[in-house]
Amino acid sequence: MLKVTTIFYSVQGEATHTGIPSIFIRLHGCNLDCSFCDDLLHKEDYTNVSYEQVLEEIKAYPSNQVIITGGEPTLNDLNPFIDYLHEHRYHVSIETNGFNLEYVAKADWITYSPKDWSKILTQGYNELKVVVNKNSDISNLIAFQTDKPFFIQPENYFDTPNMDNIKHCIELVKQHPKFRLGIQTHKFLGVP
Repeated sequence: MLKVTTIFYSVQGEATHTGIPSIFIRLHGCNLDCSFCDDLLHKEDYTNVSYEQVLEEIKAYPSNQVIITGGEPTLNDLNPFIDYLHEHRYHVSIETNGFNLEYVAKADWITYSPKDWSKILTQGYNELKVVVNKNSDISNLIAFQTDKPFFIQPENYFDTPNMDNIKHCIELVKQHPKFRLGIQTHKFLGVP
């Protein structure tokens, strides 16, 4: 059983897969309490849902791209669920703070968004995404070496862009071209 807060269909608004129509499965619970969290549903009501019930719901959408997010998906071992989705021909992406990457190791794509920049993991994911505001100390990010796509994502308001932080991050990316700018396009488009 999965603790699901919501399942919805939209367009991925972040990082490498921006623009891909995707089915989002948002799970309940998180091991952190970030001040900039832009989705509080993971703290609210949830339903215990079987794999079969999830499949029935997501079959209503034409995409085969599934993104499991939260909260924090790696609070639970999702590898059996990922296998189940693979059996039904879904491509599975995970958005995680890296709490336990072993629990999502079978995913096709893992977006790792570390919150403690002094302890960034070096493997077990496909891309990094860090949330930055104009007051962030990014010295550890600059020093971190990786060949993976590394996105600097401006800290935005709950459901709208924060242009001051976006402008700041544009300058950071221009000064440090190892980074890519991630701008949460869904907040510009007004979609979930």
